[in-house]
Amino acid sequence: MFEKKVQEMFYKKAAAAEELPWHTEKLPSLLVDAVSRRKSAGKALDLGCGTGVFSVYLAKQGYEVTGLDFIPKALEMASKRAQAENVKVGWILADLLHWNTADQFDLILDSGCLHTVTSRNLQRYKQQLLSWTTPQTDFILAHWGKRHWFDWRPVGPRRRTRQTLLRFFSPEFREEAYQQEVMTGVPLPIGPHVLGQSFWFKRP
Repeated sequence: MFEKKVQEMFYKKAAAAEELPWHTEKLPSLLVDAVSRRKSAGKALDLGCGTGVFSVYLAKQGYEVTGLDFIPKALEMASKRAQAENVKVGWILADLLHWNTADQFDLILDSGCLHTVTSRNLQRYKQQLLSWTTPQTDFILAHWGKRHWFDWRPVGPRRRTRQTLLRFFSPEFREEAYQQEVMTGVPLPIGPHVLGQSFWFKRP
């Protein structure tokens, strides 16, 4: 898989999480909102957890967290972060399209994972997501947007419009909240301008 090879290259070069071009310590505001509005913590799944920033945050909020990623070094960094923060997270080395579990989750976060999935694998992604969710599940998605017809790059995450994503998740998921932000100064050839989108979905 081309995307996996590219990510492995970046992880191989990075001595610390901060050296990864996509690394951020900023929490998705819709994730914080969802956590604050839930009456109690439960099971949480962090898809494409990377170095574990959001997994550790959820564990600190009292969630039983599963962090899933297919890059071994990402999970090594994530495990060290959890140890330093004195929290427990269940780290799983697997491709989300092929990972099998009987568990269902109260909260699922996908921060920048779906936009690496090719069109031919989208339905498999949705099938997996449906198997992990219940009507009580909060699903938070961060996905790069497409500002106009010419807003695309031959490399980097795929850009999809809000309308495209709403159609894709419908009718099984309903949008509860949406936010967007134009990010500038993103390095070429991926940048310099990127539309960041955040969604909060629930099952009707």
